[in-house]
Amino acid sequence: MHEIAIPQSLARPRRIRAFSRDDLYELVAISVLAPASWLVPHRLWDFVSVALSFAIAALRPDITQRRIRRLRRGLAGRSIQGSLFALRVRIMAGYMEERLQILREYRPGGWRGRIELTGREHLEAALARAHGVVLWVCPFTYSDLITKTVLSREGLAVSHLSASSRGFSPNACHQWVPTRFGMRYLSRLRTAVEDRYLDERVVMPSDGSLGYVRRIERLLRSNGILSIRAGNIGFRTMELPLVGGRIMLATGAPSLAIATGATLLPVFVIRRGPGRFEVVFEPALQPEEGAHSHSATEDLMRRYTELLESYVLRFPHMWSGWYSKRFVDQE
Repeated sequence: MHEIAIPQSLARPRRIRAFSRDDLYELVAISVLAPASWLVPHRLWDFVSVALSFAIAALRPDITQRRIRRLRRGLAGRSIQGSLFALRVRIMAGYMEERLQILREYRPGGWRGRIELTGREHLEAALARAHGVVLWVCPFTYSDLITKTVLSREGLAVSHLSASSRGFSPNACHQWVPTRFGMRYLSRLRTAVEDRYLDERVVMPSDGSLGYVRRIERLLRSNGILSIRAGNIGFRTMELPLVGGRIMLATGAPSLAIATGATLLPVFVIRRGPGRFEVVFEPALQPEEGAHSHSATEDLMRRYTELLESYVLRFPHMWSGWYSKRFVDQE
């Protein structure tokens, strides 16, 4: 049997703070966006999100210029539609709108956006193999909730493997640093909504213990569906090239698929308009026949990153990794 290497949480910090300035910013954002999420119709969410993001960018020109420089460097000369300032605003507007969507779920009736499913045949073919399915969900704004929502609407039972804590919103500007307040309250604001659309959530213990591995093995060997977000939290990670820089990705999803024989399906979420999304199931990523598990994992990681890059260049405003990219001279 192949060794299983699946994502785990980051190493436990030496000291977890009770509260942080970022927590305060999230509370301010919630106090502003919660009423708007309940009262403002979908067709106006784009206006609200862009207006707020434009105001923030204009009020903090120093930060805005730093972000624009990062975007220019990250694009490595690739052309995009519109200006870099507009891209900066649109990136912020994306996670503003995502907050609106999550908060709308707490209103009676919840969020009732339109989601189109493309490539379902790839999922059906994977289920027909009867070896389980690992959904490798893109690190795009909106993807966490939208993917779970559409699968639930399609009547599919999905389990999700997640870290022990995360912020209310996957802020596209910087990585959330856990605090006791954030882990207890802000994380729960998001996960309580996501859990409505899941069969179960498998949480990776913060102490790094691997007791949940057998649980996941049983799920996949019974032809279950497991979703994993493509991110940098993992027991093992790889640094891979992407659009002129490098990103860190955990190797858990491909390692788990190889170890159990499950089908590995990349999943991408595209915003098509206010309250309108498309979830795309790409063809399965399959290891070469007879390849060693380690080299097969690396090959799948490279192929996934190439696919991710194609989506990032087509939808740069949706990728949440622009400001965390690394460059050669940062070593």
